[in-house]
Amino acid sequence: MSYTSEYVRAYAGQYRDMFAVRIASILGIVILIAVVRGPVWAAGFGVIQLALYVVLWAVVTRARTAPDRPAAGLTLKRATEIITFLLATHNAVFVLLAWQLEAIRLPPLLLLIVGNLMVGALQVHMSRLSFTAAAVPPSIVIGLMAWQEAASDGVLLACTALFVVGVVTAASRQALSDRQTVDLVVNLTERSEALERALADAERQRVAAERADQAKSRFLAMISHEVRTPLNVILGITEVLKRRKRPAAEAGLITDMADAGGLLMRLLNGALDLSRIESGQVDVRLAPVDIRTRVEAVARVWRAQAEDQGLTLTVECDGAPEHFHVLTDEARIEQVLINLLSNALKMTPSGTVAIVVRARPGATGAIDLTFEVQDQGPGVPEDQRERIFQPFEQLEDGRTAGGAGLGLAICRASVGALGGTLGVRDAEPHGSVFWFRLEAAPAEGTAPVPTTPADDEAPRLSVLAAEDHPANRKLLSLLLPTFGVELTLVENGAEAVAAVGSGTFDLVLMDAMMPVMDGVEAVRTIRADEAASGRPRRLIHMLTANVFEEDIARYMAAGADGVLKKPIDLPALHAVLAEAAVRHRT
Repeated sequence: MSYTSEYVRAYAGQYRDMFAVRIASILGIVILIAVVRGPVWAAGFGVIQLALYVVLWAVVTRARTAPDRPAAGLTLKRATEIITFLLATHNAVFVLLAWQLEAIRLPPLLLLIVGNLMVGALQVHMSRLSFTAAAVPPSIVIGLMAWQEAASDGVLLACTALFVVGVVTAASRQALSDRQTVDLVVNLTERSEALERALADAERQRVAAERADQAKSRFLAMISHEVRTPLNVILGITEVLKRRKRPAAEAGLITDMADAGGLLMRLLNGALDLSRIESGQVDVRLAPVDIRTRVEAVARVWRAQAEDQGLTLTVECDGAPEHFHVLTDEARIEQVLINLLSNALKMTPSGTVAIVVRARPGATGAIDLTFEVQDQGPGVPEDQRERIFQPFEQLEDGRTAGGAGLGLAICRASVGALGGTLGVRDAEPHGSVFWFRLEAAPAEGTAPVPTTPADDEAPRLSVLAAEDHPANRKLLSLLLPTFGVELTLVENGAEAVAAVGSGTFDLVLMDAMMPVMDGVEAVRTIRADEAASGRPRRLIHMLTANVFEEDIARYMAAGADGVLKKPIDLPALHAVLAEAAVRHRT
């Protein structure tokens, strides 16, 4: 038999646990012998017994401290068998010798050997041989003593035989139970160690996953910042141009630029959503939306690409105009629609791609919205219709068209976040219809469009903007004066701190990433200077492309009053300026 280190350790522990009882029994026997036979006999018995137990203790201790050494289990087994045999034999011989020398002491000596039989047989035994070594010597002596006295007391012989058989039977069951207990302990220990290893491995994988997630987050933050910065300029300048009188043709081009930039912004946000989807975090932002207007804007931007491919892109909106004004997440609706439309254009070699939107009032008062994008491509086999909505899963046609296999997974997550469903069916006469359905509450009105405050309607605000990017500074110099403000521009956080210390500003717009001193440190310094000098607290809003949740938390902890995201959201900017105007009046 092969003994594992856990098996050796478990049995050694069992032997160690019995020592207190065994030593106590030896001391009791020594006292009894001292009364019956005198101190010399008692000392002789005690010295031999205790010496054997010292050896057994050393064997057990070595096994417990070094269970992995070669043949540790076999050594423990053999040593315990030998020591058990010596202990039982010594007891038996001692009682037999005492009885031969003084037969009148039969009753106490018989009790002594019986007690040794019981204690020895019931102690821990690593093997059947050890049990036999503990039970046989005292049983033989009991038998001899009872046989010798049988002539005068036959009942004694019968009772002794029954007792020996009972003790041996009970002890054998105890020995079996001990072995099963050890097996159970070993099994539990091994399972516990396996679980600990699995937990340790899981912890290592968790740490690795966290590191990978942090690396992904850093990458996404970098990409987000680098894309948002030029996109901020594009969208901001188109807003400036839209506010100026232009010929109709130019105004239409500017509107198309603004729509295309807005779509690009929402596509960027959709790509960043993938990391949130993977972590189960999908947020929904409800606002009044004119679905018909947004669908037509999407189609207008993509119609040029369709025409370049020789395709026709049509839009059909079925429903009363008021039913298309709903509360929903505009960005997510556009994100899904753009993904489905992009796929349809890729898959359609010739013919027509159609967008169909239906709006119907529901029984509960909500508006039932159904969106369909119909293509004339190869279609989707029925047995593949569920797989294509999984991340990185796509058909061969999609792979050939250059897809990444993420779009439909993001679409399903976005539609699901809005409480809707998304699917695909066959189109007639061929192709596919990708559809999604959802319910939305009717909107009482549309979102207000910010207007430029006239000089006689609002105070002229003094605004300090810290921005290191030249194109962004130019944008601010074009955009903010249209809101009736006096603008001061600086290029880094240190200049912003100096300007705030020497001037009076109603509002400070602070970029986050700047040379010399970044925006966070600049805000922290300004707040410290205000506290030290007793100056009133300035209104400071970060104006940055770094808008992950952890970034926003860092800005607010430094002392910022709020965060404006790049590209600049005009309603949000208008709200901040209105807040600054209220403070200015008071």
